[in-house]
Amino acid sequence: MSHPVRDVDGVPGGQSARGGRVPEEPAAPAPMSFVLIHGMYVTASAWDPWVERLTALGHDARAIEWPGYDLSPAELRGHPPEDLPSLTFGKLVEHCEEQLRFVGLEDAVLIGHSMGGLVVQALLARGIGAAGIVISPAPPSGVVSLDPRFLRANLTHLNVLARSRPAHLSPQRFHTYFANRMTREQSDALWAAHCVPTARSVPLGSLGEQGVVDPAALTRPLLVYGGADDRIIPAALARRIANRYPTAEYRELPDADHAVCFAPGWESLADACVAWAAERVVRD
Repeated sequence: MSHPVRDVDGVPGGQSARGGRVPEEPAAPAPMSFVLIHGMYVTASAWDPWVERLTALGHDARAIEWPGYDLSPAELRGHPPEDLPSLTFGKLVEHCEEQLRFVGLEDAVLIGHSMGGLVVQALLARGIGAAGIVISPAPPSGVVSLDPRFLRANLTHLNVLARSRPAHLSPQRFHTYFANRMTREQSDALWAAHCVPTARSVPLGSLGEQGVVDPAALTRPLLVYGGADDRIIPAALARRIANRYPTAEYRELPDADHAVCFAPGWESLADACVAWAAERVVRD
């Protein structure tokens, strides 16, 4: 719906005092539904600012929590769920699909970060979601990176020998690999607010059959964001992911690390996601 044209210099109807037309304000995007899916080492609460912003803009927005992560980050750090090792990537995708169907949001715009980005790819290939936006997404099975930064950053949760134990990020390692563009003080505050143990079985499972995504099956619009200074998902890897899909568009965020969704300035990224979705998603 367009905003009404304001009077200018006391002349109504969009006329200026000189008789020229004053351009109308751009129409606000029509209300859409957005569902946000987080990645490893955080919970759905990390998306709260996004949900609040999108809701304030008139959209329906909500975040899906991973199974077993319904406690506060501090509680999860102190007492990781005993059944956490049983969570696999396949179960995570099934859980997200069930949640979307339960609330009737199979045609929502899906936004995923990190491992949540791979969940979005898998859901879109199943015909779930009107479009997808993935930010520093984990790669589907068969897409690998030999970038030393990628290997060092992902060693913690890809340790097969520790498969049955949750993976943890210390504040130091969180700053080194997850929030490396932040000051140590900012990174420590983000760690305290959101960082939690994660199930190694999720990333390890995504490396095999559970993580296979057929490029031909993904026919919905897809926007892939890569961070120029992301050490967990290097920008070159994010670009390769985008290149797999005929419907994908790639954008690179300068000076962005893996925590870009939750770092100062996240508002401009959220607004860009809404603007892209408004252009790509056709509504009845």
